[in-house]
Amino acid sequence: MIIVFFGSGDFTFPIVKRIKEEFTLAGVVVTKPKPRGRGLKIRLPEVARWAEEQGIEVFTPDDPNDKEFINTLTKLNPDIFVLSSYGHLLKNELLEVPRLGGINIHPSLLPKYRGAAPIQRALMAGEKKTGITVIFMDEKIDHGDIIFQRELSIKEDEDYGSLSSRLSYLAADIIGDVLRAVEAGDYKRVKQNPQEKSYAGKIKKEETMIDWHNSTEKIYNLVRALSPQPGARTVFRNKELKIMAVEPTDRKLSPGICHIENKSIYVGTGDGSVILRKVKPENRRMISGLDFINGFRIKEGEVIG
Repeated sequence: MIIVFFGSGDFTFPIVKRIKEEFTLAGVVVTKPKPRGRGLKIRLPEVARWAEEQGIEVFTPDDPNDKEFINTLTKLNPDIFVLSSYGHLLKNELLEVPRLGGINIHPSLLPKYRGAAPIQRALMAGEKKTGITVIFMDEKIDHGDIIFQRELSIKEDEDYGSLSSRLSYLAADIIGDVLRAVEAGDYKRVKQNPQEKSYAGKIKKEETMIDWHNSTEKIYNLVRALSPQPGARTVFRNKELKIMAVEPTDRKLSPGICHIENKSIYVGTGDGSVILRKVKPENRRMISGLDFINGFRIKEGEVIG
């Protein structure tokens, strides 16, 4: 089976590697990278650099639905497209290139959390479970018929980094069987229930700022959803402080007020407090809560936020 893969980012890497092990990976399509840094250098994502090392063609089209690019992929004679975490919608003319169409691997239990940030939004909402859903693609966002779905329990202290990794390896474990089932026609198409749909929009910068008047649970879930990237933000001594890990407690403190006890720093919330376990001061590396207390000589009653 000849496959063209669309997608980039850490989540896709185990999936595309597994496809390479079991099938013919004819090409990898990634979103065109933007110039970055002082020299405005263009750096391909890790999955693209890996593909080049494997001798696999890498494509970075401005628009994958462009006629010329469609002709380029047609010449590869793919049997199917596999997509995950790709920044463009594929239109019907492109999806008609492979004889078996295109499938999308989505890290949620569709139709819940359609869109760009399903893992982060599930953590923010305090969900107890998520999963992997494979759908046939159509021209709408995460809308097509479901052909495979598997649940995964979310661990109580899990953050975005660890949950994304577990979902990625779950997807890698099932992709081979899914592709063989599609090729054999041995699958069942299930329509998504529009009454159950929800959207997981891209995280806006203003959403990453902690409001210490919110409940302990809401702050805890926000920190988990944004760790390790981009990090939940607050302000301390007029500088940005990223809160990377916290522990909820029942101790009552006023919102944003610091309390030091047993080598731990508590910060008040709307209905209790959290202990800061890991923080990242502005322009510094991530440190423990204890190193934060000692390094910054935190005073009892100081205010964060």
